[in-house]
Amino acid sequence: MRGRFVVPLVIAAVLGSGAALPGRADDAARKAPMLDEQFQTINLADARRWEMFLDPAQRTKAELVERPVFVWTNPTKGKGQHGSVFVWTHDGRPMVVGSIFVNRTETTQRLMHEFHSLAPLPLHPRCGGCDGESWKPAAGIALQPLKDAPPPDASAPRRLLQIRTLARQFGGYTFDDWRKLRWELRSLPQPLYRYQPESGDVIDGALLGLVTDAGTDPEVLLLLEAHRDAVWHFALLRFSDSSLYVSYQGREIWKAVRGEGQEQFHNADHTYQLLRMRIVDASELQDLKSKP
Repeated sequence: MRGRFVVPLVIAAVLGSGAALPGRADDAARKAPMLDEQFQTINLADARRWEMFLDPAQRTKAELVERPVFVWTNPTKGKGQHGSVFVWTHDGRPMVVGSIFVNRTETTQRLMHEFHSLAPLPLHPRCGGCDGESWKPAAGIALQPLKDAPPPDASAPRRLLQIRTLARQFGGYTFDDWRKLRWELRSLPQPLYRYQPESGDVIDGALLGLVTDAGTDPEVLLLLEAHRDAVWHFALLRFSDSSLYVSYQGREIWKAVRGEGQEQFHNADHTYQLLRMRIVDASELQDLKSKP
Protein backbone atom coordinates (compact mmCIF):
# COMPACT_ATOMS: atom_id res chain seq x y z
CA MET A 1 0.00 0.00 0.00
CA ARG A 2 1.32 3.45 -0.81
CA GLY A 3 2.07 5.82 2.06
CA ARG A 4 -0.44 8.51 2.87
CA PHE A 5 0.42 11.96 4.06
CA VAL A 6 -1.25 15.09 5.30
CA VAL A 7 -0.13 18.60 4.36
CA PRO A 8 -1.30 21.01 7.05
CA LEU A 9 -1.95 24.60 6.02
CA VAL A 10 0.89 26.13 7.95
CA ILE A 11 2.44 28.65 5.58
CA ALA A 12 2.51 31.92 7.48
CA ALA A 13 3.04 35.38 6.05
CA VAL A 14 6.28 36.90 7.24
CA LEU A 15 5.67 40.61 7.73
CA GLY A 16 8.00 43.34 8.84
CA SER A 17 7.79 44.74 12.35
CA GLY A 18 6.49 48.17 13.23
CA ALA A 19 3.41 50.14 12.21
CA ALA A 20 2.34 49.90 8.59
CA LEU A 21 0.69 52.54 6.49
CA PRO A 22 -2.83 51.79 5.19
CA GLY A 23 -2.57 49.65 2.11
CA ARG A 24 1.08 48.71 2.72
CA ALA A 25 0.16 45.85 5.05
CA ASP A 26 -2.27 44.53 2.42
CA ASP A 27 0.50 44.63 -0.20
CA ALA A 28 2.86 42.73 2.12
CA ALA A 29 0.19 40.15 2.90
CA ARG A 30 -0.32 39.55 -0.83
CA LYS A 31 3.40 39.34 -1.60
CA ALA A 32 4.33 36.97 1.24
CA PRO A 33 2.35 33.94 -0.05
CA MET A 34 3.63 34.62 -3.61
CA LEU A 35 7.21 34.67 -2.34
CA ASP A 36 6.65 31.51 -0.34
CA GLU A 37 5.27 29.69 -3.38
CA GLN A 38 8.41 30.63 -5.31
CA PHE A 39 10.61 29.28 -2.53
CA GLN A 40 8.61 26.04 -2.44
CA THR A 41 9.26 25.60 -6.18
CA ILE A 42 12.98 26.08 -5.60
CA ASN A 43 12.90 23.62 -2.67
CA LEU A 44 11.35 20.88 -4.82
CA ALA A 45 13.89 21.44 -7.59
CA ASP A 46 16.72 20.94 -5.09
CA ALA A 47 15.09 17.84 -3.55
CA ARG A 48 15.01 16.30 -7.04
CA ARG A 49 18.80 16.55 -7.22
CA TRP A 50 19.23 13.83 -4.60
CA GLU A 51 19.45 10.10 -5.26
CA MET A 52 19.17 8.08 -2.04
CA PHE A 53 20.89 4.74 -2.68
CA LEU A 54 20.42 1.91 -0.21
CA ASP A 55 23.50 -0.11 -1.18
CA PRO A 56 27.18 0.68 -1.83
CA ALA A 57 26.87 -0.51 -5.44
CA GLN A 58 24.09 2.08 -5.97
CA ARG A 59 21.70 -0.41 -7.56
CA THR A 60 18.73 0.16 -5.23
CA LYS A 61 17.44 3.53 -4.19
CA ALA A 62 14.59 5.16 -2.34
CA GLU A 63 12.32 7.30 -4.49
CA LEU A 64 11.37 10.89 -3.77
CA VAL A 65 7.70 11.62 -3.01
CA GLU A 66 7.52 14.92 -4.84
CA ARG A 67 4.60 16.34 -2.94
CA PRO A 68 6.01 17.71 0.33
CA VAL A 69 4.62 16.04 3.43
CA PHE A 70 4.85 19.35 5.29
CA VAL A 71 5.56 22.99 4.55
CA TRP A 72 6.75 25.38 7.22
CA THR A 73 8.06 28.82 8.08
CA ASN A 74 10.18 30.19 10.89
CA PRO A 75 10.02 33.99 11.19
CA THR A 76 12.36 34.12 14.23
CA LYS A 77 15.60 33.47 12.34
CA GLY A 78 17.06 36.21 10.14
CA LYS A 79 14.46 37.48 7.70
CA GLY A 80 12.60 34.18 7.88
CA GLN A 81 12.93 30.62 6.67
CA HIS A 82 10.69 28.86 4.13
CA GLY A 83 10.87 25.07 4.12
CA SER A 84 9.46 21.91 2.57
CA VAL A 85 9.74 18.46 4.14
CA PHE A 86 10.08 15.52 1.74
CA VAL A 87 10.38 11.76 2.16
CA TRP A 88 12.15 9.18 0.01
CA THR A 89 10.54 5.71 0.20
CA HIS A 90 11.33 2.09 -0.68
CA ASP A 91 8.97 -0.90 -0.48
CA GLY A 92 6.31 1.20 1.21
CA ARG A 93 8.52 2.55 4.01
CA PRO A 94 10.26 5.96 4.26
CA MET A 95 14.05 5.67 4.18
CA VAL A 96 14.96 9.36 4.25
CA VAL A 97 13.33 12.53 5.49
CA GLY A 98 14.66 15.84 4.27
CA SER A 99 13.84 19.48 4.87
CA ILE A 100 14.88 21.76 2.03
CA PHE A 101 14.57 25.40 3.04
CA VAL A 102 15.59 28.93 2.16
CA ASN A 103 17.37 30.76 4.97
CA ARG A 104 16.94 34.50 4.46
CA THR A 105 19.32 37.04 5.97
CA GLU A 106 19.83 40.75 5.40
CA THR A 107 22.28 40.05 2.57
CA THR A 108 21.63 36.55 1.18
CA GLN A 109 19.07 33.84 0.58
CA ARG A 110 20.81 30.49 1.06
CA LEU A 111 19.35 27.06 0.41
CA MET A 112 19.82 24.61 3.26
CA HIS A 113 19.42 20.83 2.96
CA GLU A 114 18.61 19.04 6.23
CA PHE A 115 18.40 15.24 6.31
CA HIS A 116 17.90 12.35 8.65
CA SER A 117 18.21 8.72 7.69
CA LEU A 118 15.26 6.46 8.50
CA ALA A 119 16.97 3.39 7.05
CA PRO A 120 18.18 0.44 9.16
CA LEU A 121 21.53 0.35 7.28
CA PRO A 122 23.89 3.12 6.11
CA LEU A 123 22.66 5.10 3.13
CA HIS A 124 24.73 6.14 0.11
CA PRO A 125 23.26 9.48 -1.04
CA ARG A 126 24.35 11.31 -4.17
CA CYS A 127 23.44 14.85 -5.19
CA GLY A 128 23.59 15.61 -8.89
CA GLY A 129 24.90 19.06 -9.73
CA CYS A 130 25.53 19.96 -6.08
CA ASP A 131 28.73 21.79 -5.27
CA GLY A 132 30.48 21.77 -1.92
CA GLU A 133 29.12 19.77 0.98
CA SER A 134 27.92 16.16 0.81
CA TRP A 135 26.09 13.73 3.09
CA LYS A 136 27.75 10.45 4.13
CA PRO A 137 25.79 8.60 6.85
CA ALA A 138 27.98 6.13 8.75
CA ALA A 139 25.13 4.12 10.30
CA GLY A 140 21.44 3.31 10.15
CA ILE A 141 18.85 3.91 12.85
CA ALA A 142 17.42 1.47 15.39
CA LEU A 143 13.91 1.51 16.86
CA GLN A 144 13.10 0.30 20.36
CA PRO A 145 9.87 -0.88 22.02
CA LEU A 146 7.71 1.89 23.46
CA LYS A 147 7.09 1.06 27.09
CA ASP A 148 3.57 1.27 28.55
CA ALA A 149 1.99 1.57 25.10
CA PRO A 150 -1.10 -0.58 24.41
CA PRO A 151 -0.84 -3.26 21.71
CA PRO A 152 -1.50 -2.00 18.18
CA ASP A 153 -5.18 -2.24 17.30
CA ALA A 154 -6.29 -4.57 14.52
CA SER A 155 -8.14 -1.70 12.83
CA ALA A 156 -6.12 0.79 10.76
CA PRO A 157 -8.37 3.78 11.64
CA ARG A 158 -8.11 2.94 15.35
CA ARG A 159 -4.33 2.61 15.01
CA LEU A 160 -4.26 6.18 13.73
CA LEU A 161 -6.04 7.27 16.91
CA GLN A 162 -3.42 5.33 18.88
CA ILE A 163 -0.62 7.05 16.97
CA ARG A 164 -2.04 10.49 17.74
CA THR A 165 -2.59 9.60 21.41
CA LEU A 166 0.93 8.24 21.82
CA ALA A 167 2.48 11.25 20.07
CA ARG A 168 0.78 13.65 22.50
CA GLN A 169 2.65 11.97 25.35
CA PHE A 170 5.97 13.23 23.94
CA GLY A 171 7.15 16.71 24.84
CA GLY A 172 10.27 18.48 26.03
CA TYR A 173 12.13 21.58 24.93
CA THR A 174 14.84 23.00 22.69
CA PHE A 175 17.64 25.29 23.76
CA ASP A 176 19.19 27.69 21.27
CA ASP A 177 22.85 27.63 22.29
CA TRP A 178 23.69 30.81 20.40
CA ARG A 179 20.79 33.03 21.42
CA LYS A 180 20.28 31.36 24.84
CA LEU A 181 16.58 30.84 24.19
CA ARG A 182 14.43 27.94 25.38
CA TRP A 183 11.30 26.79 23.54
CA GLU A 184 8.83 24.11 24.63
CA LEU A 185 8.14 21.18 22.29
CA ARG A 186 4.73 19.84 21.32
CA SER A 187 3.61 17.20 18.84
CA LEU A 188 1.81 18.20 15.68
CA PRO A 189 -1.76 16.80 15.72
CA GLN A 190 -1.39 14.77 12.51
CA PRO A 191 1.42 12.55 11.19
CA LEU A 192 3.62 14.11 8.55
CA TYR A 193 3.56 10.78 6.76
CA ARG A 194 1.80 7.48 7.41
CA TYR A 195 2.58 4.16 5.75
CA GLN A 196 1.31 0.58 5.80
CA PRO A 197 3.72 -1.69 3.93
CA GLU A 198 2.25 -4.78 2.27
CA SER A 199 5.13 -6.99 3.41
CA GLY A 200 7.79 -7.13 6.08
CA ASP A 201 7.71 -6.70 9.83
CA VAL A 202 5.98 -3.29 9.87
CA ILE A 203 2.18 -3.27 9.66
CA ASP A 204 1.69 0.46 10.29
CA GLY A 205 3.95 3.42 10.74
CA ALA A 206 3.97 7.18 11.05
CA LEU A 207 6.51 9.97 10.96
CA LEU A 208 5.55 12.80 13.31
CA GLY A 209 7.02 16.20 14.06
CA LEU A 210 7.62 18.01 17.34
CA VAL A 211 7.59 21.79 16.93
CA THR A 212 7.87 24.89 19.10
CA ASP A 213 5.99 28.18 19.21
CA ALA A 214 9.01 29.82 17.55
CA GLY A 215 7.94 28.45 14.17
CA THR A 216 6.30 25.52 12.45
CA ASP A 217 9.49 23.74 11.40
CA PRO A 218 9.93 20.30 13.02
CA GLU A 219 12.76 20.33 15.58
CA VAL A 220 12.51 16.63 16.53
CA LEU A 221 11.09 13.75 14.50
CA LEU A 222 9.24 10.85 16.09
CA LEU A 223 9.07 7.59 14.15
CA LEU A 224 6.34 5.24 15.42
CA GLU A 225 5.82 1.76 14.02
CA ALA A 226 3.46 -1.10 14.84
CA HIS A 227 5.34 -4.37 14.27
CA ARG A 228 4.05 -7.90 13.83
CA ASP A 229 5.23 -8.69 17.37
CA ALA A 230 2.15 -6.66 18.50
CA VAL A 231 4.35 -3.94 19.99
CA TRP A 232 4.77 -0.26 19.13
CA HIS A 233 8.39 0.67 18.36
CA PHE A 234 9.82 4.17 18.18
CA ALA A 235 12.85 6.31 17.43
CA LEU A 236 13.51 9.97 18.23
CA LEU A 237 15.52 11.83 15.61
CA ARG A 238 17.36 15.12 15.70
CA PHE A 239 16.14 17.67 13.13
CA SER A 240 17.59 20.94 14.45
CA ASP A 241 20.87 22.71 15.15
CA SER A 242 19.71 23.45 18.72
CA SER A 243 20.14 21.27 21.79
CA LEU A 244 17.11 19.00 22.19
CA TYR A 245 15.50 17.36 25.21
CA VAL A 246 12.51 15.01 24.82
CA SER A 247 10.29 13.52 27.52
CA TYR A 248 7.71 10.73 27.38
CA GLN A 249 4.88 10.71 29.91
CA GLY A 250 6.67 13.52 31.75
CA ARG A 251 10.05 11.77 32.06
CA GLU A 252 13.08 12.72 29.99
CA ILE A 253 14.10 9.79 27.78
CA TRP A 254 16.26 11.31 25.02
CA LYS A 255 18.47 14.28 24.32
CA ALA A 256 20.79 15.61 21.65
CA VAL A 257 22.98 18.20 23.35
CA ARG A 258 25.40 20.30 21.35
CA GLY A 259 28.98 19.40 22.17
CA GLU A 260 28.27 15.81 23.22
CA GLY A 261 28.89 14.19 19.83
CA GLN A 262 26.33 16.58 18.36
CA GLU A 263 28.02 19.20 16.21
CA GLN A 264 26.16 22.18 14.83
CA PHE A 265 25.58 20.63 11.41
CA HIS A 266 25.63 16.89 12.13
CA ASN A 267 25.52 14.21 14.81
CA ALA A 268 28.32 11.74 15.52
CA ASP A 269 27.39 9.17 12.85
CA HIS A 270 26.02 11.68 10.32
CA THR A 271 22.60 10.06 10.25
CA TYR A 272 21.58 13.71 10.78
CA GLN A 273 23.15 16.31 8.49
CA LEU A 274 22.52 19.99 7.76
CA LEU A 275 24.17 21.20 4.56
CA ARG A 276 24.75 24.83 3.61
CA MET A 277 24.13 24.80 -0.12
CA ARG A 278 23.94 27.43 -2.82
CA ILE A 279 22.87 31.06 -2.68
CA VAL A 280 19.52 31.79 -4.34
CA ASP A 281 20.07 34.59 -6.82
CA ALA A 282 17.44 37.32 -7.11
CA SER A 283 17.18 36.62 -10.83
CA GLU A 284 16.02 33.08 -10.01
CA LEU A 285 12.97 34.49 -8.25
CA GLN A 286 12.34 36.90 -11.11
CA ASP A 287 12.41 33.98 -13.57
CA LEU A 288 9.78 32.17 -11.53
CA LYS A 289 7.58 35.27 -11.44
CA SER A 290 7.62 35.46 -15.23
CA LYS A 291 6.45 31.86 -15.72
CA PRO A 292 2.68 31.31 -16.28
